[in-house]
Amino acid sequence: MLHRRMIYDDSEGVVGTLNESVCVKDTCEGLTVRGNYFISIDKLGTGARWRRTSGQEIYSPLLLAFSHEDSEKWKSSHLTKATTMESNYSLPTNVALITLQELVDGSVLVRLAHLYEAGEDPDYSKLAKVELKRIFAGKTIKTLKETSLSANQNRSEMKRTTWKVEGETQKEAAPIRGGPVDSSSLIIELGPMEIRTFVLRF
Repeated sequence: MLHRRMIYDDSEGVVGTLNESVCVKDTCEGLTVRGNYFISIDKLGTGARWRRTSGQEIYSPLLLAFSHEDSEKWKSSHLTKATTMESNYSLPTNVALITLQELVDGSVLVRLAHLYEAGEDPDYSKLAKVELKRIFAGKTIKTLKETSLSANQNRSEMKRTTWKVEGETQKEAAPIRGGPVDSSSLIIELGPMEIRTFVLRF
């Protein structure tokens, strides 16, 4: 439910009336909430593909930014079109580039995420591979280190805590996870729902 407006308490937990209003000058009207609904009709068991891929495009679209610069002056002193990715390469459909950020020290933070859960899709819930050399084709990656999700600690220094669950009779199967990154091939593997963070130096 996007919005409720009631003059009397409905005994659903608000404990009172719910009569929010928006006033413009001397006119007050009930608060209106609007949203977008997306509907897809799929065969049984295939809905995840639309939800994950389209959801990424809907909720994380490219951000357009505008400026009051003089366009001719800007074009004469700036590169206006560029890519580092090979023209015939793209990320796997089940992987999203979440972060690509230059840090203060000149290194680059790269965060990649696998979009699907284990068993959610017969094709896309599998191990995905991303080729860093092809993403940064015009550059040479000198060093690569994997870090924690927040990039404040090297992954090699992280310690995993093992939790004992009271009443647990059987261990769950270990989730599929990407292996260590080979320093020569620079191919990153991502298991279902895995997010991996790296700091690169060119």
